Amino acid sequence: MYSLVSHFCCLIGIQLLKQRLSAMVDHPTLKVHVPLVKHIGAQVISSDESEDEACRTIDYPRVYPRWRSRQLAALLYHADVEVAANASIPIGTRKKAGTQLRSRPHSCKFNGDAPAPPGLPQNCYDTEWLSNLPQPVHKQLKVKDHDYDFSSITASTSAGHGQPMEE
Repeated sequence: MYSLVSHFCCLIGIQLLKQRLSAMVDHPTLKVHVPLVKHIGAQVISSDESEDEACRTIDYPRVYPRWRSRQLAALLYHADVEVAANASIPIGTRKKAGTQLRSRPHSCKFNGDAPAPPGLPQNCYDTEWLSNLPQPVHKQLKVKDHDYDFSSITASTSAGHGQPMEE
């Protein structure tokens, strides 16, 4: 049973990753970040905690990977805003009757067991998490000794195109 649930969650994560990438490709400020998100892959997806399965709307509070920096989280938040905007205009499909509405509110929870993708620029990782790693693990992570340019995200946030995710 566990493996089936785990497999289902993995499929949902891959679907969300594809939705994010699709929304980012056509967005003027997000498209430059597509290679980074592709490199990270499904490890960039937050895990969920389901609540009440019996009610019409289910809250799945986001549980963030502990390794992920706030700047990377803000990039993904902006991609999620675009995914939601694209999904709000139904084209060629209808929502199935009886399905529950899904809400993914932000939370202050972190998943310390989420695997960190190796080889990212140093500012993609949470600095506190990175500084607490044992030296051999830090070496295996192969952190790039440069910062990724998130300036298009901070510029669009300050221009009022969305709120950065609070962790």
